[in-house]
Amino acid sequence: MSKPLKVKAVSEDDPIPTTAVKILRTRLDEFYSHWEDTQRIPSAQELHNLRISGKRLRYSAEQLRELFPDRLALLIDLLKRGQDLLGEIQDCVTRHETIQTELTRLQKQKSPDGNILKNLIEADHQRQSLLFNQFREIWMGLSAPKFQAGLKAMVSQACMEKASMSGAPKRLNQ
Repeated sequence: MSKPLKVKAVSEDDPIPTTAVKILRTRLDEFYSHWEDTQRIPSAQELHNLRISGKRLRYSAEQLRELFPDRLALLIDLLKRGQDLLGEIQDCVTRHETIQTELTRLQKQKSPDGNILKNLIEADHQRQSLLFNQFREIWMGLSAPKFQAGLKAMVSQACMEKASMSGAPKRLNQ
């Protein structure tokens, strides 16, 4: 499983918006680290790690949404859809491994029932390819340099605006 990147240099004396920026930027860096070369097909493990990092990013974004009104909605929606697709892909991978184990057992016994399992494996493979292509479309948008740069700029700008006009505590220890 993918380990989370540590959010560095956070102090209880930091203003809340500053801490929020550090958290979101760390989660963004972690999320984008799992599939940097979009021309290469990622492994099942890389996709699984991407899904787990996406969950962390989404949960962080949802928790900090108040600091970024109307600015994280698209990201959260894309992350939700991507997570759904990656979850279905992982289901296909797990099902394939289970069926393959049973198929191997049947082949050792020279059972004629193996053809049914081969058909199931092929159907799952086709489903996984379809799901991956749908996810890849989302990923191409999420990984576009302008989209990433816009996210980082939006996060920083929103926090600074919120910090200047908020009546909320300015520091974590207040």
